[in-house]
Amino acid sequence: MFIIDWTKESTTPLIEYCKKTSHKIVGTQMADGGTAYKDTALSKPDAVVINYAVKPSHGRETAQQIRKRKSTSAIPIYFINGDEDDNEKAENIGICLSEEEFKDLLDTDHLNTSLESFML
Repeated sequence: MFIIDWTKESTTPLIEYCKKTSHKIVGTQMADGGTAYKDTALSKPDAVVINYAVKPSHGRETAQQIRKRKSTSAIPIYFINGDEDDNEKAENIGICLSEEEFKDLLDTDHLNTSLESFML
């Protein structure tokens, strides 16, 4: 999984939580969508998680670029902690969840299979 969490800190509660799960974190980016775009091509994650509570438009734009690239177009994208309006704008790009819903998804180990229900 690749985590994008817009912050100036070296880590976030979301990243720390994900480290405690069975899912492998192949990369993180906390400042630059362009770098996140490049890094997802290199790391080939099984999922991209974007905490976009702080910069929703940056999260959507980064996700759209990841989705447009052929090599990453099928990677599931999860938007975490957006408000209702932001989730409506992102629902055609990925799966919008609260942080609690995302943690439940991680704990039940269905991170990758939930894309199937999203695509149906």
